Amino acid sequence: MQDFFDNAQPRVVAMMLIGIVLLVGVVEITYLLWPQLKTYRALNASHQLLEQTVSSSDSLTLQLAHIDGEVQKLSRELHGDMARLPAKQMESFVIGRLQKVSWATDVELVSVQPGSGRQVQNFRESLFEVRLNAHYHDFFEWLQMVNDELGYIVVKKFDIDAGSADDTDDPLLSLSLTLVSYRMEEAGRAS
Repeated sequence: MQDFFDNAQPRVVAMMLIGIVLLVGVVEITYLLWPQLKTYRALNASHQLLEQTVSSSDSLTLQLAHIDGEVQKLSRELHGDMARLPAKQMESFVIGRLQKVSWATDVELVSVQPGSGRQVQNFRESLFEVRLNAHYHDFFEWLQMVNDELGYIVVKKFDIDAGSADDTDDPLLSLSLTLVSYRMEEAGRAS
């Protein structure tokens, strides 16, 4: 080996040393640095994915809250506040709401008689025979407020009689209505 160094030109020795340094550098990069760089990139990608998940989970929570609110609103529109009340409590609830609406719309609530209707598939009818005295516009407002207050309720039949013939512009009307609310019957339960 000593003969080689003695006979070799300095340029060849320098190139050999540079080659050895480059070879050691390539080995270090390939076996030491490159795997660490791959691990770093994978961890960085995982970190970014977790950050996106956390930021989207906040919006997901807001979306779920919004959807839950819509479901409750639609349930109230369909069933009203009386969906889960027992039959006797439902009667007093409906009568109270009818009285509240009547006071708010200047309609005279003459009488309310609760009754039981027939079974329609999975639903039980709850009937309310209602007698009112009202002017036309007040009655129209009363119907709208009853719909808002009680949710899904149907006017099954009605009878309208004009009061006095003296007031032709806006006569006092005598109204008889049958309001029907439908409640889902639980399986195996008889009413």
